[in-house]
Amino acid sequence: MAQVTLEVEKRESQGKGPAKRLRAEGKIPAIFYGHGEKSISLTIDAKMFHNILHTHAAENIIFDVKIPGQKNPFKAIIREVQHHPVRGDILHLDFLHISMKKKLHVSVPIVLVGSPVGVSTKGGVLQHILHELEIECLPGEIPEHIEVDVTELDVGDSIHIRDLSLEKLNILTEVQRSIATVVPPTVIKAPVVEEEELVEEEGLEEPELIEKERKEEEGEEGKKEEEQK
Repeated sequence: MAQVTLEVEKRESQGKGPAKRLRAEGKIPAIFYGHGEKSISLTIDAKMFHNILHTHAAENIIFDVKIPGQKNPFKAIIREVQHHPVRGDILHLDFLHISMKKKLHVSVPIVLVGSPVGVSTKGGVLQHILHELEIECLPGEIPEHIEVDVTELDVGDSIHIRDLSLEKLNILTEVQRSIATVVPPTVIKAPVVEEEELVEEEGLEEPELIEKERKEEEGEEGKKEEEQK
């Protein structure tokens, strides 16, 4: 798990108004807290924080938070991120003070690797069902992601949580849940064309209509001959 030093500032003002002004200045309001500890309101430079997120996944970082007035940095992880519902901007961050000697309950991304045999040889479709795994472990043992090999999956096969073997990690997600499966290819049936539609599409006419039009044409020709006489 990545460890990153994070420079922060203390924040005295509270409420929506001051928080909005901070965001306009390019800063993100945040809070730092721990179990049984007094919380500390902070601000973080938005540009600097986004640069960190471009390099690492936010949920997989242990931060060394350097708070003004404190002699040593504090170990922390992001416990919650609040985003703007439309723009997606980060509105607020919650940092949890942690001990490297105490286990944490965290979510870790699941990454599928390999090309399933059922996809490459039978045209099946790989479905990634579960994207995160709930685990408990020491902070220093939190993986950036968990790789699941799907190479052996044939059409109709699935991989479940119970199939995983992860050392030093206590899996909290229900073992019966599926991670990935390969389903049969979708078969699109051609629409059934009725005989009447076929005749119409091909520009053919019914025999009765052909006979009627032939008689009408003969009548017209006979009428013209009478007039010429």
